[in-house]
Amino acid sequence: MLVQFAVNNFRSIKDYVTLNMLAASKDESNTFLLRDGSCELLNSAVLYGPNASGKSNVLKAMAQMRNIVLNTTKVHQSTDKLPHNPYKLNKQTIEASTSFEIIFFIHNSKYRYGFELDSATVYAEWLFVDENGREAKLFYRDINDEFYVNKNKFKEGKGLEEKTLKNQLFVWKCDSENGPISRDILQWFSHLNMIDGLENRGYIDFTINQMKNESFKKDIVSLVKFADLGIVDIATNESRMDPQDIEAIPLSQEIKDQMLKDENLVKIETHTSHKFFDKDNNEVGQIRFDLRKDESFGTNKFFAMSAPILDTLKRGGVLIVDELDASLHPILTMHLIKLFHNEKVNSQNAQLIFATHDTNLLNSNLFRRDQIWFTEKDKYGSTDLYSLVEYKSNKARKSTNLEKNYLQGRYGAIPYIGEFGFRDL
Repeated sequence: MLVQFAVNNFRSIKDYVTLNMLAASKDESNTFLLRDGSCELLNSAVLYGPNASGKSNVLKAMAQMRNIVLNTTKVHQSTDKLPHNPYKLNKQTIEASTSFEIIFFIHNSKYRYGFELDSATVYAEWLFVDENGREAKLFYRDINDEFYVNKNKFKEGKGLEEKTLKNQLFVWKCDSENGPISRDILQWFSHLNMIDGLENRGYIDFTINQMKNESFKKDIVSLVKFADLGIVDIATNESRMDPQDIEAIPLSQEIKDQMLKDENLVKIETHTSHKFFDKDNNEVGQIRFDLRKDESFGTNKFFAMSAPILDTLKRGGVLIVDELDASLHPILTMHLIKLFHNEKVNSQNAQLIFATHDTNLLNSNLFRRDQIWFTEKDKYGSTDLYSLVEYKSNKARKSTNLEKNYLQGRYGAIPYIGEFGFRDL
């Protein structure tokens, strides 16, 4: 479960911004309790703001930290480069390092983990744990100070300090030596999922693969039926790719020739079933559609998102979605959010964090004040992030029309659009 995320010097983010999932208002619902009720966390958070204000960059920063921790870029040698995307509108920051820090729970233990790096060097890395209300340092490394490892609470790190290259994370080295705490941390980050609402090709394969599990397939079909898309069933089938399929792929002929030699290449087709009626509108059976060719973009997107959503709910993970509402009806988007707010459906305390422009969702019946966040840029192009609870000059009550106030600019984070006209030519 995510408690807090902070980042600085990343893309449009110059100074530190912090997204906090701790309940910060007296509003009811949309929370869950940990540690015998002493810690109350939010089930979801929504980010609003004008185009290019940095909403996506806050989410991308979380995704970048995840990718670094999981070493998706495969940094193994001292010459390998780390991902680094600094704020480029300032001479000082463009040459500086980026810092990430995240606080999260694994069972009843609260961890605070972070690091500072650029493309070539990890300048600092730290890990703390709070097991009973008091934080203990597990390890701390700084390029200019002594490398500290807690020999009692972090035994897995003992003796590995000198074996960690300057462009590597210490948790990587500890995990490679079967360190249990490091393994748990990497496992937690593997359940931090990021999907782009404008692009579904990156995760539709995951959904199709999950269809092979009969239990998971039933859940996906149920979710799609719930969406009221007119679909009564979904099926996938594999078949060997024929030469015509390969020739139609927009690749070089050299690659196509190599593929034609491979007799094990298969294609996976996904079909939806709809009710079929006679001339008197009596149901007489079902008709099958090709998902990609015959269904709408919105239906394809919903299907593609279904497995990541269900996977997050089942595992109690964190799902980050940029442009959640793109190509989805507002009512459908609202119901997806409510899945995370439903205690029976979300029994594992999964969390949803997403960015949107859909102001129809901006109402106190769906979100608490501390769930609503805004981004805006200052005159130097730097992103600021703040919650509705923090916006002191316009405190929102339960009865407040949040959508109206937001569109009127009372909470900031809306674009100033001047008069537009064509110049006479």
